[in-house]
Amino acid sequence: MYTAKIIRHRHKFHHYMNDDLKEVKEETHFKIVFSEPAEFDRFREWIKQHEGEYNYNKEESRQEGKFPKVPMFHDEICWCDIMTYYLLHVAGYNFHSTIHPYKGEVYVKN
Repeated sequence: MYTAKIIRHRHKFHHYMNDDLKEVKEETHFKIVFSEPAEFDRFREWIKQHEGEYNYNKEESRQEGKFPKVPMFHDEICWCDIMTYYLLHVAGYNFHSTIHPYKGEVYVKN
């Protein structure tokens, strides 16, 4: 059995002015992890075939690159949507469980 995980990393940025909190900004980034290393290569190749690019910046715990052009995604698109679509509709994985609290999902394939 093979597993794949979509992992969320949340980053909070606090903006202070004269010791007074003015703004809190939160960004969410996504990482995809496969138990079968060759599957990651296939994922990146699929992204590339659709004119996108997926890179993961390990030092800053965030994805970088360009969204692929996938016909069913038009307006609001997120890396978690792309990753989930790939796992369920391209690579043949099935949803298994969530990673608590709000850290991601686990998918499996026989």
